[in-house]
Amino acid sequence: MSEKNNSDSFHPWIKSNSKCNLFKGMLKLHYEILDFYDFIKLTNAEIELRNETFNEINIIIQNNFPDYKCSLYGSFTTELSLPNSDIDILITKKEEKDKIQSKTNKAKENGNENLIQKSLQNIYNILKEKNIFKNLEIIYARVPIITGTYISTNIHVDISFFKKDGVDSAEIIKKVIDIYPEIKPLMLLIKYLIRQRNLNQIYTGGISSFIIFTLLYYYLADLRKQIEYETNKGEKEKNITMGDLLIGFFNFYAFEFKYEKFGISISNGCRLYKRNDENKNILSVKNFEDESQDLGVNCYNYCKILDVFKLAAERLNYAENNIESYLKEFIFPDDTLKERALLFKKEIKKEEYKNQIDRSEERRVGK
Repeated sequence: MSEKNNSDSFHPWIKSNSKCNLFKGMLKLHYEILDFYDFIKLTNAEIELRNETFNEINIIIQNNFPDYKCSLYGSFTTELSLPNSDIDILITKKEEKDKIQSKTNKAKENGNENLIQKSLQNIYNILKEKNIFKNLEIIYARVPIITGTYISTNIHVDISFFKKDGVDSAEIIKKVIDIYPEIKPLMLLIKYLIRQRNLNQIYTGGISSFIIFTLLYYYLADLRKQIEYETNKGEKEKNITMGDLLIGFFNFYAFEFKYEKFGISISNGCRLYKRNDENKNILSVKNFEDESQDLGVNCYNYCKILDVFKLAAERLNYAENNIESYLKEFIFPDDTLKERALLFKKEIKKEEYKNQIDRSEERRVGK
């Protein structure tokens, strides 16, 4: 895959007082990754807007449908959201006494399509009537959702029903992050890399945040096992930087992983399994809750993602030691980065961020 090398000096994530400027090689990349994380993660103003959006929608649902309760799930709850990202809201039955349905109840609810369709339509009608969303619509997919942009905060919202696995996956991710805190900066960087190339949507053959998380989790867990094994054999413990981890991740999945033989599952720990011939796509990742479901089936553009990983690996492997910025070799200037750079110069404020989201939403719907 050939991409034009970014020769300009646009790398606004590097702080003026960053340690990144004091080092070369892997230590420079290490601190640049941390700078990028601080630059791209949600600010307090962005978090406040998302919580405000959820609270206002929750009040409307409670007032009109007292038997239902709302919960947040997805990247926002795991602190892995990118700028301009949406929030995911799950609606469940309150009769469960503030607990998400058990697998048995979930299967029963999901099997009752009439219940889902009725709930979906009723809530859609109320939200439409109140005129608090723009571009509000129902998307009928494997998991039907109500989607739209909440007008008062300009935050995009996806609302789903009786979907337990989204909440469970968030809890698993939080536990894994406690063990592997390095996942956060790596995850946001890789997510942004994939999003810049429009390969982040499952319905267009890309990979979801959960799949990226699964790939990172397996790579880090496998690497830790190798280090522990070598240390136990008496070898000196390695000092591994974020730069080592990023290059290692790209090299592992671009050149080393045996896709034709193995898939990845995070049920009962993170492990490989031998593939069968049902999924003809390159990637195989099992749903942690239902191992009969292969999430890789929909990733028919994974070959393009492999090209992106190969590009990033090659750019990092052969970058000069005195390079000004490593990440600008594959993270290119876009509207989000440019607007975020301006906002950070002004010490980002809530109203300014609303305007940024509004402009991004207009571009998203093609205005």
